[in-house]
Amino acid sequence: MKVAAAVKDGRIANTIAESTEVLIVTEEEAKPVAKDTIVLGKEGITSVLFKLSQQNIDILLAGEVGTALQSTLRMLGMEILPGCTGDAVECIAGFLAGEKVGDPSKIVIPEEDEDDPMNCMHDCAKCMSGCHDRPEPLQ
Repeated sequence: MKVAAAVKDGRIANTIAESTEVLIVTEEEAKPVAKDTIVLGKEGITSVLFKLSQQNIDILLAGEVGTALQSTLRMLGMEILPGCTGDAVECIAGFLAGEKVGDPSKIVIPEEDEDDPMNCMHDCAKCMSGCHDRPEPLQ
């Protein structure tokens, strides 16, 4: 299993977008066997997600996470454990030791903005019920 943490200055970053690196610990037979670090630049969240997708990470420990990012990470095969704080190495070690780390309530649910042109992307049921942004079918 690979457990990773979004890190800034050795601590769990408040958000993945604020992280400067990702610490990855590989565990086999209940023992850590490898530690890697991916340095993140200022390329943006899309680049971060691409780099993460190449690592086969099972669980990502992070600070606050939005619902869209959580869904994206799940599509990439990663589970996310939000609400983690403190030293990244200690947090991963605690998780691997079976300690309770993180706080699932730190999944941030954005408030709906009726002026958002992509509002229908937040709730697919809206598109099914006649969203005005949906293209008309070709005749």
